[in-house]
Amino acid sequence: MPTTLYLMRHGETDANVAGVWQGSTDSPLNQRGLAQAQALAQRIAREQLPISIIYSSPLRRARQTADAVSQALSDVPVILDPGLAEYHLGDWEGLTYEQLKDEKHLWTRMAEDPDFTPPGGESPRQFAMRLLHSFQTITQKHAGETVAVVGHGGALATALSMLIDHSGDTWRQYQMLNASLSKLVFDPAPHLEFFSDTSHLQDIGNLGEWQ
Repeated sequence: MPTTLYLMRHGETDANVAGVWQGSTDSPLNQRGLAQAQALAQRIAREQLPISIIYSSPLRRARQTADAVSQALSDVPVILDPGLAEYHLGDWEGLTYEQLKDEKHLWTRMAEDPDFTPPGGESPRQFAMRLLHSFQTITQKHAGETVAVVGHGGALATALSMLIDHSGDTWRQYQMLNASLSKLVFDPAPHLEFFSDTSHLQDIGNLGEWQ
């Protein structure tokens, strides 16, 4: 039997609206984010997806989204996995994407050196390896099952880049929208059956910021 992971990005936060990198900051969902999480949960319940367990980043915005899904599925268990947390930028968290790009040259430095570490943060290599470890652990522990994984834009994009392309360099093509749903199937190699679907958010809206 194939192993199926339904990937869900958390709902919207104020930092998403402001274009600010929140990373490991424990941000809550804003009002639209809460509505998005409920819409996602209602879709999953309506489609009767056979999810037996939910793995979530421990950060509040992901936990709130996971809890909404759990409740819609009659309290399916939620396991908090620190390995699914967003990229930790240390002292640079709270800066805008423009500041990170133009002042800190973050993405250029990441591309040039996977071991570059922002002050107080983690390197791209450390980030990618912890995500890959978490996904491998989940798929090994739940082989042949259907599992939900709730996480963050950068983290989920990096995980897909590592799993599908065996490289962290293609993460940009896997950027998900807030409260979107993707289906990743291991049969045995991982492939996406659909990606970043937000049809359940038609009446709510989505900014599309990826972090």
